[in-house]
Amino acid sequence: MVNPTNGGDDLVAPYASELQLVFSEAKRRITDFPEPFAQAGLAYLQKFDVFERASSKNYICYLLPYWINEVAPIPISQCRELAIANVFNMLYYFLQDDVMDESPAAWKEQLALAHLCHAELEAILRGLFTAESSFWHHGQQYVQEWASAVVHEDKHDFFKTDFIKVAKKASPLKLASTGVLLLADRQELIAQVDQLVDLALVLLQMADDLADWEEDLQEGNYNCLIAIIHDKRHSTLPLQAHEIESYIYDRGLLIDFCARGKTILDTLNHSQFHVRPIFSFGVSIYDGLASFSEKVEHTKRTILLGGFDYILSNNQKN
Repeated sequence: MVNPTNGGDDLVAPYASELQLVFSEAKRRITDFPEPFAQAGLAYLQKFDVFERASSKNYICYLLPYWINEVAPIPISQCRELAIANVFNMLYYFLQDDVMDESPAAWKEQLALAHLCHAELEAILRGLFTAESSFWHHGQQYVQEWASAVVHEDKHDFFKTDFIKVAKKASPLKLASTGVLLLADRQELIAQVDQLVDLALVLLQMADDLADWEEDLQEGNYNCLIAIIHDKRHSTLPLQAHEIESYIYDRGLLIDFCARGKTILDTLNHSQFHVRPIFSFGVSIYDGLASFSEKVEHTKRTILLGGFDYILSNNQKN
């Protein structure tokens, strides 16, 4: 439906050689897992490998340390280690999400694989940060944000009441940005960078929710787009897929949805502290939303004009 990371090749190109090393090292480490987890882990990583054509491209997960490195430079070897760590961080939390969505029969292997990934994450991070480092305090904060968001998002309608909390389900990936800042001795920037990352993540969640609304409706997951519809409709009956399609394709919902995205993008652009690649990432997401919205509106205008032409031609015949 909509590509949430329109222009993704442009995002990856400057870091392609580094990402080759990152994913090669991640594969090497997973190969050392005991079976059946090595094979299962490699298959799971392939779903997110940026170099696999059909994979889910979670660019921010592995590019974030390189983006922050542009404003707070550290040795490239440390930056790479944080990127590898964030790949395992990504795998760990996606596996957790899968467990939440699947039947108990699949939990055992999923949870075991998740903890093997988490062990690799911890091993890498312990090599970069001492036990006394404030890094671990920030890590605990991000996990708490994730846990709270997972449990409360559908109860409080975060997109309506406090939209920045929509980003908190992905808070743990900020380990990478905070790690770079601490290694660069720029800890005073952590709060500002956290805010930038959160704004970009809200945009990403909006794009994902537009793409996944059918699945989210069926599974009862919180979805920003569906939340807006619930707020607009005046019915206590369960929301149906055909109603959502009507709001998207007939009733101009995407105009409002994109306007909210543009407000978030403008906030990102006018933030006191600016990180160019994060803003570029936000632009790429917003462009995908806006492009899809314009296609919907163009199709609607074309159909309407076609209908008018048909009426006019019949009237002229009569």
